[in-house]
Amino acid sequence: MFYVAMGLVEDRQIAEDAVQESFINLWAHREQINPDYDLQYYLNQSVRNYIYKYFRHCRVREKHAEALIREYKFWADYKSEDLAEKVENVRELLLSLPENCRKIFVMAVIEGTGYAETASKLNVSVNTVKSQVKIAYRKLKGMWGISENELLLFLIFIYLKKF
Repeated sequence: MFYVAMGLVEDRQIAEDAVQESFINLWAHREQINPDYDLQYYLNQSVRNYIYKYFRHCRVREKHAEALIREYKFWADYKSEDLAEKVENVRELLLSLPENCRKIFVMAVIEGTGYAETASKLNVSVNTVKSQVKIAYRKLKGMWGISENELLLFLIFIYLKKF
């Protein structure tokens, strides 16, 4: 089993962890395993699954790290005056949205209440909330052509200031 793991990951510690987790998994599910089943095959497959899960986890961490680097580079490019000006522009644009559109957008996106809860609080349909959020995003993103994540960061700043 160890050699199977080493063949996949080439890291002794991860391979040892995979073997150990396979035995722990076997013990935890011992009553559910058919005694006629090939135990060696089960353990080897368990090791493979652990290694594949490890690789998926590494890819997710890598994506998060890349996103953080992008965000850092984005914010590093702004001087505090530029940032204040952009935040003020977004605030003004938010205030220029129709009242219902702004209210729906603030509740559903900035406050994070979600579409269904926003719809029930405002006595409108979920589709109305979705379409109003889409309209607000289109107007706000069209102002600079920035990504949705960058826009959300500006909106969070504004919300914290309670525009």
